[in-house]
Amino acid sequence: MNRIFVVDDERPVVECVSMMVEQDLATEFAVVGAAASGREAVERVAGTSPDIVLMDVNMPGITGLEAVRELRERGCGAAFVLMTAYERFDVAREAVDLGIVGYLLKPVTREELGRTLRSAAAFLERLRVLEEREMEHRESEERLRRFVESSFLAGLMLGASGPEQAAALAELGIAGGWAAVVATSFTRSGAEAEGKPQGSTLENYLQFRTMLRFRTRSFIGPLSADIAPVLVAGRDEMATRSRLDELLVAIGRDFGAELERGYLAIAAGAPCPVEEAGRSWAEALAGLAKLGGSGTPGPIGRAEGEWPFEDDEAFLAAVRESAPARASLALERILARLERLDAVPGPELGRVTALLGAAVRFQARRSAIDVGEAESLMDSTGMCGILSGKAFALVARSRLARIAASMASSPPYSPPVARAMAWIGSNFRKGLGLEACADAVGISPGRLSRSFAEETGKGFTELLIDRRIELARELLSKPDWTIKEVSASCGYPDPNYFARLFKKATGMTPSAYGSGLGRESLAQGSHMTGGDLRDDAED
Repeated sequence: MNRIFVVDDERPVVECVSMMVEQDLATEFAVVGAAASGREAVERVAGTSPDIVLMDVNMPGITGLEAVRELRERGCGAAFVLMTAYERFDVAREAVDLGIVGYLLKPVTREELGRTLRSAAAFLERLRVLEEREMEHRESEERLRRFVESSFLAGLMLGASGPEQAAALAELGIAGGWAAVVATSFTRSGAEAEGKPQGSTLENYLQFRTMLRFRTRSFIGPLSADIAPVLVAGRDEMATRSRLDELLVAIGRDFGAELERGYLAIAAGAPCPVEEAGRSWAEALAGLAKLGGSGTPGPIGRAEGEWPFEDDEAFLAAVRESAPARASLALERILARLERLDAVPGPELGRVTALLGAAVRFQARRSAIDVGEAESLMDSTGMCGILSGKAFALVARSRLARIAASMASSPPYSPPVARAMAWIGSNFRKGLGLEACADAVGISPGRLSRSFAEETGKGFTELLIDRRIELARELLSKPDWTIKEVSASCGYPDPNYFARLFKKATGMTPSAYGSGLGRESLAQGSHMTGGDLRDDAED
């Protein structure tokens, strides 16, 4: 039911309107108050909270329009309907500016009163629906902003870069500015040691997040491995430093006890252009590791055969082949046990850092990572002090993401190996060896051999054989070529030796492959042993 307030300096008008509402419209409307002047209306309307105000235009002192304007300024959201004995254009024009929703001519009739009040009620209902939609829209925008904020910072934690991160910066309105990142670590260990009923790590994080969002100008990311990033942004370095100081003061003021007792640890990275915020995050993580790195990680026993080193080979092979997804999968298998144990065993820490270091060196040789970035990624200071397996895994993933970003644009091989591979492609039919290849490339045979092993996983001889077997398969597919001719064309004067190499590489003899049976078997993915086929060495 809509509440009505009537304002008129003529008492009979007020009584007449009240009577008509009570007699004809009681199921929809109720008169909750009345005033005899504009000033009285301003004083009394707020106390009755009406939905609709019927306001006389001409009254002594404050006019009806002046009263409406004053009530609007005081935040009154009622629908106003003017009552007047004359139709005046100037009044109507001002009424439109004030958002008047209806107009009643005196004397007021029952029909016009009912129609005008229902029209005002419908207006209020439409307004309520619009306000609800506006509220939903704002809530949706806020949820979207929180999602973008969380996604950007989650990507920052993992070293992500690219158009998605750039789009998030634009959505957050901080693209082109500066930023600094604070790494925050939450723990219950101190509270548990003191026997105090502290909340869970998640509860502590949520309390911290609420404080930051309502009392600081910062963005806080998701909690991962008990660590969360907090980002402050400004238009330039000075503004960012100022906001970083404000943030640290707020944390110290509201969480000083937690910081002192070790339930919360924080470390800040230096301000930098916001597009390079990953650098500030890496500095913050390194600082956090130093804060928590007073102890020494103890060794954790493992069963014989656990953590097969095939994962290491798979990781390095993926790096060599510029396959970041496969590299990430291999590293995840290695990190899985660390996260389960939630502690960093000494040998495995060295194992992961060595793998990441090898990947950095490989990308640096390809010129896919500049010297400064390579030095930053090779610095293990920020990793060796971490006692939590989950936190260590987070840092390792972050570094791999930075390495993986370089794989997309990196060439398949370093310049010397690329030249050597081209040389093999042109000279594999000749009886030339590693020394001739190294001389053509302009480096020592030993260095070339090591480069082949690191970048391809194979030695010079294996690569030469692969290229020759590739040609042999092509020639054996042609009906007019004999085994002897194929062998000679591939650089093997001895057909028997060629047959043995071909069988070792493909699992079948050259004659079987040339007959079509071998090609069909390879296409179907079947494996045939040497006992199934006639050995061409006996031909």
